[in-house]
This record gives sequence, C-alpha cells and structure tokens, in this order.
Amino acid sequence: MSKQKNKPGDEKWETIRQIGGGRQGDTFLVQPKDSTILSQSFVLKKLKNQKAPERRKRMHREVAALSTLNCPGIPRFIESNSDQFAADVPLYMIGEFIECKTLSQFLEDPANPMGIGNAINLVLKLLKTLQYCHKLGIVHRDIKPDNIIIRRDNIADPVVIDFGISFNESDADGTILTEPWQQLGNRFLALPELQVNSSMQRDPRADITQCCGILFFAIAGSPPVTLLDCEGRMPHQRPESQKALAKHPDDLLAKVNGIFDRAFGTHIEYRWQSIPELHQALTDCVSATDNARNAEQYIAQIQNKVSTSSDYARRQSFKELAQQLVKELYNVSRTVAGELGEGFGTIHDADAIYLKRRGIARVTIDWAKLRFSQSHAITNEFLPNNFFPKFTGSATGNELVLLAEVNGEQIELLRTPLNGEPDFTAFSERLRLFYLEGVRKLIGA
Repeated sequence: MSKQKNKPGDEKWETIRQIGGGRQGDTFLVQPKDSTILSQSFVLKKLKNQKAPERRKRMHREVAALSTLNCPGIPRFIESNSDQFAADVPLYMIGEFIECKTLSQFLEDPANPMGIGNAINLVLKLLKTLQYCHKLGIVHRDIKPDNIIIRRDNIADPVVIDFGISFNESDADGTILTEPWQQLGNRFLALPELQVNSSMQRDPRADITQCCGILFFAIAGSPPVTLLDCEGRMPHQRPESQKALAKHPDDLLAKVNGIFDRAFGTHIEYRWQSIPELHQALTDCVSATDNARNAEQYIAQIQNKVSTSSDYARRQSFKELAQQLVKELYNVSRTVAGELGEGFGTIHDADAIYLKRRGIARVTIDWAKLRFSQSHAITNEFLPNNFFPKFTGSATGNELVLLAEVNGEQIELLRTPLNGEPDFTAFSERLRLFYLEGVRKLIGA
C-alpha cells in the first residue's frame, strides 16, 4: 500500500467511490470523516493536471462563482482550497451531491426527443437560474447538455454545473480571466462572441443563445453545433433536423421555429437580447390560447417592451459605460488622496455610491437627456476649501462625453464610442493629473 501523505481534503473527507471523470478532472462521492458535522454525501472534485496554471485558475474561478451563488438551480458549494491556486498545493472542491443524470444521459435516445412543452419548461427553469447569475455579474459561457443535470429525473428541476470558464464581475480587475487568445464555449454550439480575440467574451447574451441551443437539442435530439452550416442553414433548417422536428405538432413547431429564427442569427445584436424577452416568447408558445394574465406575465411584458424599444441598446451601452466611469472617478479620487498623504481625504455626493463587495457603481441617470452627474472631492482638514469638481457624462450622437466643471469652467476628460471599450489606463492617468493640478492651484503651490 502507498504511504503517500494525505493531500488537502483527505483529512476531512472520506472517499466512497469515483463517480465521474473527464479531460480536466475527476469527481468522487465523499462523506465527512466527522459524522457529527454533516451526515449526507458530497462531491469531491480534483484536477487531473494539478500543475497546469490555467486549470488551477479555472477551478479558482469556479469556486469564486459558486461561493457567491445561492440558488436551487445550482449545486450548493461547501469548501475548497482554490485560493491557493498560485501555490504548489493539490486543489480540490467539495459541493452538494445530487443524485441525477445529465441532460445528455436523460435524452440518450435521439429517436425519442422531448415534447416541446417539457422542453420549454426545462429552458424556462434554466433561464431563471441564469438570470439570477447575471444579476450578480456572473456569466456561465458553457451551457451544454453535459453541464445540466436533472434532479431526481424531474425535467422541471434542472441544475446548472461547471462554472470553470465563467466570468465574474468581481474578478474583472484580477489576474485569472481567460486570455484573449483562448477560445471559450464548447462543441455543442460554437458562438462567434466566444471565439479567439473576441471583445465580447463576457457578454451574457451568449448564455441566452446557448439556452436556445438546449431547447433545440431537447426537441430535435441533436446538438446545433454551429449557427450556420456550410450552406448558410441554421440548425432547424437542416434536412436532418427538419425530419426530427416534423414529429412535433405543427402549431407549436411554427412558434418554436420563430424562436430559432432569431436565436441562431450570426450577429449577436439580432438574437434574443434579454432573458425576460425570451421568457415571454417561450411562454407564449405554450399558452397562446390562454387569456389569463397574472403578475409574472405583466412583469415579463413590461420588461419585454423596455428591452425591445428602438433605443434600448443605446441606453444599455450608456448605462454600462456610466457605471464603469463612475467607478473610476470614485477609485482615482481615493487613490490621489492617499498619494497626497496625511490630512487629505475624499467626499462624494449622495449619488456617488460604489458597492465594493460586488464591484458595481450605482448611477442615477436622466434617461430623457441620457446624462448623469456626480461630484467627487479631494479634501484637506487644514484648508478652508475643497477641490470639488462636478462631473457630467452625456450621450452625444454615438459617443459618451465626460466633462468636469470647476469654477464655471468645463474641461473634457473623455470622449468614447458608446459601443466601444475606453482606454481606462489613459483615462485614469488623465483624471489623476486633473485632480493633482486642481489641488495644487487650490492651495497656491
């Protein structure tokens, strides 16, 4: 017998049996050695290649995501040592064990696909879980049948697993994000926004498109693979798919094909743009003759109306840029005060709220004028006055322009396309010099 020392996790957890494995890692059914703590079984996940930096970072990302999530559609996280991903320590993760099959296993017989009603209910539950994730700034990016498990063989109770390549806003400034030269996603459905060097690898709409791929897989019995084949046909337009889809009722199939027409567009701007929007379309598929209305339907209809308005994309881009800029205004003012030393500090007006825990800047926007205003001051306890500029960001054409006003004089600090990514390094340095020059003039240095 091997006399190998216990590895991390072995001290507390007893392995019962191996329950899975793949290219990246192995999973084991385990129980706590101290039975007074917990009495149920759990899943232990270990990396196969513990020396691969990328795999170690992926496990750390997965743990970072799971540790912030508390949702019935996601396995409960127990513990991990992934914070030591940069050290020479075998990494492990413990999570809730769910007795189940993957969606791939549940639909092993392609000749017996799922009914449209059940498939839609499955996807509606997945969308609810993903909307919860997106509100917390987490994008999964790898939705596929092997990453969906069916709790107790109940198709209305899907669970999303494997957050290994997810994006979490809370680590946006860290060092563990996927490199731009790496391709994300999976062979189930390749998406252009997840390809090498794409600037949209963090876009939550990729999750929405992959959910539509799950709907197609469930009722057609085969993966969509690509948005367009070599002859320019979408997944539901291919002969083999049409043969499988023809088994479903014509009235329902017509509505579902309409969803696929939009879901599998090449350009992400033409696909389903929000979860409430897709949710409403799916609901309409199975309740077209139901005139009953309830609170959830009204909410979905209102959200759908907002998200499909002609200027929704412009407003959404403005909001995202505004949040990013306000975060920089807040952080740079505090950095400058720290650089100036003892006696210096900052004051922020009531609208300048930055939630550090979630990395989100709260911005009050005048939607009629598409403008926001905030003030961030550098103070000194020994001086009668503070350097208190007012910052105003407004949409001008297809650009966002940020101005700073001091003593009635306006200075342009940034001009950037609404649908682009600003050079935040250059902007932060310009803002830093702006603050330093303003304080210098204020004290007459």
